[in-house]
Amino acid sequence: MSKKKRKTREIGIDLTEFGNIVDATEARTLNDNERKVLRDAQEVLARLVPTPNNETGAAVLGEQNAEPREPKKGGPGRRPRTDFVDADVVVNKHPDFQIGQVCPCGCGRLYALKRPLHHRHFTGQAALKVTLFESEQLRCSTCGKVYTAPLPDGVGPDSYSASAKSTIAYAKYGLGTPFHRQALQYAALGVPISASVLWEAVSAGADVLQPVYEHLMQVAAEGEVGFFDDTSMPILNFDRKANDSRTGLFTTGIVSMRGETEVAIFVTGRDHAGENRAHLLARRPPELAKMIQMSDALAANTAYVSSDELIAYCLAHGRRNFVKIIESFPAECRHVIRTIGTVYHHDSLSKEAGHTPEERLAFHQELSGPVMDSLKFWLDGQIAARKTEPNSSLGKAIEYLRKHWEGLTLFLRQAGAPLDSNAVERILKKVVLFRKNSLFYKTARGARVGDIYLTLIATCQLNKANPHRYLTALQHHIEAFKESPADWMPWNFAEALERTRDPVAAT
Repeated sequence: MSKKKRKTREIGIDLTEFGNIVDATEARTLNDNERKVLRDAQEVLARLVPTPNNETGAAVLGEQNAEPREPKKGGPGRRPRTDFVDADVVVNKHPDFQIGQVCPCGCGRLYALKRPLHHRHFTGQAALKVTLFESEQLRCSTCGKVYTAPLPDGVGPDSYSASAKSTIAYAKYGLGTPFHRQALQYAALGVPISASVLWEAVSAGADVLQPVYEHLMQVAAEGEVGFFDDTSMPILNFDRKANDSRTGLFTTGIVSMRGETEVAIFVTGRDHAGENRAHLLARRPPELAKMIQMSDALAANTAYVSSDELIAYCLAHGRRNFVKIIESFPAECRHVIRTIGTVYHHDSLSKEAGHTPEERLAFHQELSGPVMDSLKFWLDGQIAARKTEPNSSLGKAIEYLRKHWEGLTLFLRQAGAPLDSNAVERILKKVVLFRKNSLFYKTARGARVGDIYLTLIATCQLNKANPHRYLTALQHHIEAFKESPADWMPWNFAEALERTRDPVAAT
């Protein structure tokens, strides 16, 4: 069989002429013909650079993959037994045979295989289980004194154990299930509890967990990279000052990264993300290097930022402005979207290669720097040559990129600077889920309780820790936490439990 000839593409660029034009930029202003050559070369290079065609990008650009991906398998596959960390393990011995016994074949003896056969058996249960203690009471026939049998060890006067409070709180703030809906579920399963009692239980648990929230706030202030954004969150009975002109109430989401650890913080009240950003940075020790601060470019997120800080703006927000108007300006928008997609492609290659922040910076400077320079040249040309009306939707989208160019390109100058604020937008989905199901907080106290639980639950999930187990462990060992907070963080509390030899069972 003859081999197929590999297809080649004619680039169509005179490299000598191209080099002369590049040299000329240092000495004089380019003429129209030279600018046209550069623009043509830019378009050719944009076509040559591989841009990933994910589902969103393909839908926006009206394109389909030339080589469609292989369909995914029907499910996630069989999970390893190590994923079931809290499962009861039962060693099932063979009823008829044992090690060393002569095989029924009569030719050899039985020995144990290194790996037993695993079978998983799932059973259902109510989220809360109630145990009724009927304590015997004895009364003297003469003096009338009553003697009541004491409750067993581990059962205190509080009717709701630490694990019960954790279960209720996780359903409310981790899954967005309102108290009244939980009450209906529990009642249907034979555990009738009112919504008000459920609130009292989680409120009491939040009082215990308050010091943990404050410590996580300090840990977030010491991070290397911070992401900031907010979303609206109504509070029905909010005590406003008489001269307060601001009508909105908001939940600010903060994600702080330091090394391999991440902290999520939620703050609900009248302050925007920019104000809460300033409050967080006020906690930052002065001897630390400047935090890289990522957000979108809204004034509410940036009003309290000083000019000497490391400010990064979300590239995805800039791209989104062009996605919205692609039907009106298809050619221009596709050009910008493809160019930004190339930068994201470079970033994904850097992640796959396992680059350090410094290596990633050099990688982007080499590959993404020319791409962003060409985009800036194109953006400036659209306005300078009056190809785009400044007050049109396209002109405003272009001006957004030009106005915030320094922040949008911080990843080309600062090691570790992210491309977008997606990290904080992901955790704010928890607030959106809560708002969708519960609609509002009733009081500022309720908002504070929500902030505490959302912070602890989201931080656990960012660090792949069990939120229920963490909430329960903290309530049992809050005094140990106060003595050594660093040992009881979501990413290392399991080691602290090992040292206390406390399994944190269903208590």
